[in-house]
Amino acid sequence: MRIREINKNAEKNILIGKIGKSIKFKNLDIRTGGDACMILYSSIARMNPEFNFFWIGPNQMNKLSDDEYDYIFPNGNVHSAYGSDYNVENMHPFAPILKYFEDNNITIDFALLMSGMCSGINVPRFIKSEKTGEYVKILNAFQNYCGPYIYTLNKTGVPFYLISEDARYITTNAFDLYNRERLIFTQTNGYFEPIEHITSETDWTKRTEQIKCIYGYVERIFMMGLDKNWKENIDINRKLNSKGDHLIVISNGCGQKNINRANGSKSSRLPGYKKYIIDNLKDTEFANTKIYGVWDDKTYEKYPQIIDRPLVELNDEVADARYSLVYSIMPGFVTVKAWEMIIKGLIPFIHPEYDKDRLLGLPEYCYLKDEKDLLNKMRELDNDNDKYIKLLNDCFACIEEDDLNGKRINNFIFNEIAKDLGFTYKEKNGCESIFDHFSKTVFNPNNVKK
Repeated sequence: MRIREINKNAEKNILIGKIGKSIKFKNLDIRTGGDACMILYSSIARMNPEFNFFWIGPNQMNKLSDDEYDYIFPNGNVHSAYGSDYNVENMHPFAPILKYFEDNNITIDFALLMSGMCSGINVPRFIKSEKTGEYVKILNAFQNYCGPYIYTLNKTGVPFYLISEDARYITTNAFDLYNRERLIFTQTNGYFEPIEHITSETDWTKRTEQIKCIYGYVERIFMMGLDKNWKENIDINRKLNSKGDHLIVISNGCGQKNINRANGSKSSRLPGYKKYIIDNLKDTEFANTKIYGVWDDKTYEKYPQIIDRPLVELNDEVADARYSLVYSIMPGFVTVKAWEMIIKGLIPFIHPEYDKDRLLGLPEYCYLKDEKDLLNKMRELDNDNDKYIKLLNDCFACIEEDDLNGKRINNFIFNEIAKDLGFTYKEKNGCESIFDHFSKTVFNPNNVKK
């Protein structure tokens, strides 16, 4: 792929990437994650031709053909500062990233990164052990996939904004990152404390501070690229006449002991599902309800209702079902799950701890008071098809055009950044995304012109 010329008259120069990940552009699979990054950045680059965007971490953009690059980034405004090789003796391994900007005479305005797993120390040749006086050894994975971001943020000191769509990584859990987030766009509201971190490159005094998190519609990233005619794939008559299970739950078990080091939460989904599904429904017409997802072997053995099958293999079960239960491992942290269920034609019943602030804006009937409320509402809807169909259509109406074309997320994030930095942002009308989170393979190169 030929290197695109950088627009030196761009209004803003923005650092992008996902901490802890190498950015792939092809052969993305929703079952292994990583697609949210490309869905988001490809869309905002298309909507904002007046901005330059620069990858500062590992990425595979150089593996794209010219036609593939033009298809994903038609404005030619996405570049990679990572991977430059200057072969300067004793140069820090990540210093070429800074030299790229220096040689191209580019002033960075801010960083807009996505959160991910990182270690306490990620940058090589930076932090020395208090005991030995030697540089701390770092696992290769954290050095390679986190180090470039931490190093660049610290050295440049640019305003840093984080997009977090994972309850485990709301803040950047890096001890060696002192240029902390100014604002975090995530799936809840509040203030979070990151782990202790150094004060500066020369002052290793440990410190921490409150970082503001705001609900930024982040869980809706996965709607960008969804076919506008998605409702046509849902057969309501089949659901009305189905003899299969009316309630279906798609959820993984969550084996992490520490869901989010920022808030210290320790949780598992099992107690909630046991209370609402396994125990609550055992002597009812919904006793055969299954919970599908990845759990540990002991859970499968103890609870036969919990089955190891992914959503992509449950087409018939989903087509027959009417309802699902949505439950989070972190109270108040909303996820894509409710939207996934609606897109599959299921009414999402919301656990009382899931969306207390009504961030999703679903019909109030979907919000449960307790486990008995779940049973009563399913029975009520099963006995009143008109009420069931109306509620399902009300859920459909919650997914709007601004969600599908990315307008809502893009304008919200850039308006908040503009407010914080003191510039004016011209709102965009959205774009047609080329990625589809809800297909088995997210990016289809066959769509690229030959």
